[in-house]
Amino acid sequence: MDTSNSLARRVSTELLGRVNQPGQYIAGEINQRVRPGDWNRADVRVALAFPDTYAIGMSHLGGQILYEVCNNLTGVCAERVFCPWTDAEHVMRSRGIPLFTWDTRQPVGSADLLGFSLQVELCAATVLNMLDLAGIPLRAEQRGPSDPLVLAGGPVADNLEPFAPFFDLAVIGDGEEALPVLLSAYRDLRLGGASRDEIVTALARRFDWIYAPGLYDVRYHADGRIAAVTPNVPGLPERIRRCVVDDFEHAPVPERPLVPNVETVHDRISIEVMRGCPHLCRFCHAGHTKRPARARSVDRICEIAEAGYRATGKDEIGLLSLSTADYPELRELVRRLSEQFNDRQVSLSVPSLRVDQMLSDIPAMVSGVRKGGLTIAVEAARDRLRRAIGKPITDEKLLAGVRAAYEAGWRTVKLYFMVGFPGETADDVDGIWQLAHRISSLRREIGQGRATVNTTVSWLVPKAHTSLQWAPMATKEYCFEARGRLKDLSGTRRTGVRWKFHHVERSILEGVLARGDRRLSDVIEAAWRAGARLDAWNEQFDMLRWDQAFHQIGIDPAWYVHRERAFDEILPWDHIDACLRREHLWRGYRRVLEHASPTSPASPDLETLASGPYDADPTP
Repeated sequence: MDTSNSLARRVSTELLGRVNQPGQYIAGEINQRVRPGDWNRADVRVALAFPDTYAIGMSHLGGQILYEVCNNLTGVCAERVFCPWTDAEHVMRSRGIPLFTWDTRQPVGSADLLGFSLQVELCAATVLNMLDLAGIPLRAEQRGPSDPLVLAGGPVADNLEPFAPFFDLAVIGDGEEALPVLLSAYRDLRLGGASRDEIVTALARRFDWIYAPGLYDVRYHADGRIAAVTPNVPGLPERIRRCVVDDFEHAPVPERPLVPNVETVHDRISIEVMRGCPHLCRFCHAGHTKRPARARSVDRICEIAEAGYRATGKDEIGLLSLSTADYPELRELVRRLSEQFNDRQVSLSVPSLRVDQMLSDIPAMVSGVRKGGLTIAVEAARDRLRRAIGKPITDEKLLAGVRAAYEAGWRTVKLYFMVGFPGETADDVDGIWQLAHRISSLRREIGQGRATVNTTVSWLVPKAHTSLQWAPMATKEYCFEARGRLKDLSGTRRTGVRWKFHHVERSILEGVLARGDRRLSDVIEAAWRAGARLDAWNEQFDMLRWDQAFHQIGIDPAWYVHRERAFDEILPWDHIDACLRREHLWRGYRRVLEHASPTSPASPDLETLASGPYDADPTP
């Protein structure tokens, strides 16, 4: 294996001159925490892996938080690693350059722990590619004493089953409090002479939010459904709990964020103002699993913003959460930040807007909020369907809010819709065009030109731990028909509506992996061996590789994605804490089916429904 010095030289001399955008591989960013020598002096060496490119991974706030957390621990050195683009991968494989850490060019295989942040299911083949580039056996059962423990975290870990054979451990829930105690326990066990297998078992026994997939067996019925998931060693919990940061006010943040060397997806100071969401849209995985909602104080957010600005000089501050509009002191926060930064030409961006509250506040916040574009997640075009999915928006409030935004200076609106909800009709699909066109034309009513409305349509992917976890996903044919219908409605007319559609087949693959079980691991490996990697990128995704992998392994993907589950079926993720009781989620699913029907009886208004028994049901 390369020593760190020789590997660093090889990266500089053999790789950087042979790839596009070499700046993404050079590291040494402003505010980098790790310096040469830190890796070899550390008691515990951690490689924090993001299974996508540098431009994506460096935009991920969670990665920067964990980098800060680990490197604040005595005796711990954490370095970053991303997936090389295909040109760099070709050079690395042809010249025998192993996957390296970004900070000081260490072989990833020399880490004690390799932790992957799994944000999307489509990273599956990329994880295997990174393991292979690092020289680490793909499957946990094949690894030896010198191989790192491979950890998973992030939202995909909430149903790790399709990935299960590739990981030694997974952290379920928030990582800020989990990692310090996990790393401390790991160090003590290793210094005490524990073997690799003994460490895995001891950690899984000690922490009820640690999941060790290899220590659980899965049995199946003859028809393919799961019969049981049970521990195969004594002392393990039947059900894995979720680690939750209670003191969000003082939770770690990167007060000196890394400044990327190249342009990234989000080039801003990102501040998480609230974790969780007070609402419970029935399709939203994050809303269901990040409970309870916790907010930072205005004073603390202003402190973080000031520290981030002084450390980076960036000219935009992003106020992030699942629903920033529901931050309880939003008006005061924006006022304070505007006073603090207006003279320094720093703007605020406020994504995740909810129509009924956020837009009514816009005129008061104009001075501090960038007015180039306004993003609204509408999800469904008809009030009936929004009621069914628990989205408390009405056309009346939506249009009134957008009109207020136009009057306050907004010129562009971005709308997000989903297609494929249970009970959806052709009229619901047509309504997407009608509503987008109405919002574009609304700007004329205040004596200005038609607004540009960028309309993104995605295909509903039912996710684990939500009320729609039992629902079938719409077929490829249905999605293509809906897409064609919307394009036909807009036709060649000159309107302000611009369309963007998610890739249908890629979304269906996401649906397969999102609710799959361990048998899909063979499909993932077969697809990777056929060339799959970086599947979230249009230029890399090839469904033919996956179709061939399903055929090779003998698995019908439709069984996973287009089949409705019964309430009493054991789901692959049922042994992972769902935050909310199974009966509670099922009641939500039945309400979706009831209220989505075009012939359903009159229902409560959206505000009443949003605060009703379903959403008030306590967590277990």
